Amino acid sequence: DVKKVTAIVPKSPDNKNSDVDTKALQAWTTLKETGKNVTIAVLDTGIDYTHSGFGGPGTIEAYNQAKASTALPSKESGLYDPQKFIGGWDLVGDDYNADPRSPSYQPVPRPDANPLDCAAAGHGSHVSGTAAGYGVNADGTTFTGDYSKLTAPDVQSMRIGPGSAPEAALVGIRVFGCEGSSDVVGQALDYVLDPN
Repeated sequence: DVKKVTAIVPKSPDNKNSDVDTKALQAWTTLKETGKNVTIAVLDTGIDYTHSGFGGPGTIEAYNQAKASTALPSKESGLYDPQKFIGGWDLVGDDYNADPRSPSYQPVPRPDANPLDCAAAGHGSHVSGTAAGYGVNADGTTFTGDYSKLTAPDVQSMRIGPGSAPEAALVGIRVFGCEGSSDVVGQALDYVLDPN
């Protein structure tokens, strides 16, 4: 009565194959839909806009330079691509944690103008990359080619595959501190709907 036997193959948590599996690659090549003229707001732990997946330098030095300020670096700083990362806000600060059961409980938001993720590989950066990252070539540089000409082997040879809408712009709204939970999501939604 066995119809099929399939070997279980080891998996890794990258998004190179998801572009093929979710048919994003087909949307780029056949439909020419890449997210151009679309803005995606990500309410999460922030965005490491210095990452090469978002057109930044992709270095620890760039991340540390951006992290040292409570203000968003200028567009001319070279720390991010202003076409990809168009702004945002940190509504809470690094030490914010709204979970009263946590030893690091600190429920008082300390907002600032720099929505940089706490870690270069933080959850908000991962979500942003999956949604709208440019993709990172095998050598660590930002992918700058034509999405409509990519093939599955091209994507699979990348260090990090492009996001589903690789030409969309990103806005980072940081609602989590470096750990714990949040109770400012309603405020974040208000900000997204009316950033003034």
